[in-house]
Amino acid sequence: MTGTAVRGVLWVTGASSGIGAAIARELALLGYPVAASARRSAPLQRLARHGVFPLPCDCSDPDAVAAAVSTLQERFGRIGGLIHSAGEALFKPFVEFTLEEFERLLANNVRTMYLCLHSVLPLLRQQRSGLVIAIGSVAAEKPFAYSSVYGAAKAAVAQLLRAVREEVRSEGIKVINLLVGATATPLWSASVRRRYRQRMLQPRDVADAVAALVRLSSLPQALPEELWLRPQRGDLP
Repeated sequence: MTGTAVRGVLWVTGASSGIGAAIARELALLGYPVAASARRSAPLQRLARHGVFPLPCDCSDPDAVAAAVSTLQERFGRIGGLIHSAGEALFKPFVEFTLEEFERLLANNVRTMYLCLHSVLPLLRQQRSGLVIAIGSVAAEKPFAYSSVYGAAKAAVAQLLRAVREEVRSEGIKVINLLVGATATPLWSASVRRRYRQRMLQPRDVADAVAALVRLSSLPQALPEELWLRPQRGDLP
């Protein structure tokens, strides 16, 4: 049956800290089976205390991603969805970017999205149901100074998801991009987080939004394709 509530494990990537960790904790507390991935295993062990299955994985490595998906199938039998939070940000003038930094941001944002989605999507299509939620950025749609490469990477992810959504929507698979504004996570410097602590979104805000989207995914005739989640007082200056 298509368009029903999520059945199977929800795989959360980028869960070492910040948004990804908050999402994994929140969904586990709500009773969903959750597996969480990050490059480092120590943070995942902390999530395990909340009932999250720890699954270390470098999401930029195709072999590691394939092995992780295989482990999920063996452990849970069915993958209900991918919640992709893996990524990296770097804010600086465009002329100061090195080629290595440019390629690293593309790898950690676009390549990871491609690899994880490309590995999971065939399974969701076989099931004729499933959920994909990407933690995107408002920088994909709105230009910010010093966000040229990061914004370009997130824009590439947004366009990839739009095309994939049209390919699989008739098969009961829901593809959602949550475009998030400035959130107090380690992606931002400690000085910025201190200065704008009362203004920035908190990881729990994003986790609550994801939980709401997971619930909305049970609506058979409706699909929240893209959602903007920004600070109440607007973007940072």
